[in-house]
Amino acid sequence: MAVPTKSCALAREPLYLQVCELLTRQIVGGVWQPNAALPNEVELARDLGVSSGTVRKALEKLEGDRLVVRRQGRGTFVVDQTAPEAASRFDRLRQPDGDPIAWRARLIQQSNGASTPHEQKVLRIGPGQPVERKRRLLSTSTGCVGVEDACLALDRLPGLKAGEAGDWCVTALAQRHGIHVATASEEVRLAEASAETAALLSVEAGTVLLQLDRIMFSSDGAPIELRSILCHVHDEYYHAEVS
Repeated sequence: MAVPTKSCALAREPLYLQVCELLTRQIVGGVWQPNAALPNEVELARDLGVSSGTVRKALEKLEGDRLVVRRQGRGTFVVDQTAPEAASRFDRLRQPDGDPIAWRARLIQQSNGASTPHEQKVLRIGPGQPVERKRRLLSTSTGCVGVEDACLALDRLPGLKAGEAGDWCVTALAQRHGIHVATASEEVRLAEASAETAALLSVEAGTVLLQLDRIMFSSDGAPIELRSILCHVHDEYYHAEVS
């Protein structure tokens, strides 16, 4: 099973990225199930017709994308995207002690239908393409602290029909439909609480809230989900790693 090459050498990706792309397709396609061990580097290199160094570099990228985890002395394993740590890895709000916030979420509204112009622009879908929407009230031990609105591009997940997503977790839902959520892009801004949001959060209308707008992308760069959270923060803070 050799790695496919591109016809134009000038446009060719580095070999390790080709290996990474091939292994990603095999993992999301179910060749290796969640928590399953991949063949070792030597076996993969032999099967793909590349060097062990190329395989090692590809596996490093897959680990960075949280598609696999490498365990010293045991091997490389497929990450289960339904696990809580996989679902929360994109969250950047922190408690005063630096730990991630343990949200409790209550679904308060759900619908589906044709996408709006804004949803079409952000999710890069055409007019009339179906989306699933939900609103949840987020709380911690201190009370209600956030209102979350999420919009899912149904056509990005093969076989998913309107009304079937339930109160979805996008990483787990995508895995069930053969898609890997690889990256996210998030914008942070301040916003004033509307009367409706203020009532849900038990604050006064006009209270300044932290707004987090996040887009979740599959491993091939396609937007899957748009999520916006309005948070009434106290001692919590936003943490981002910059390199």
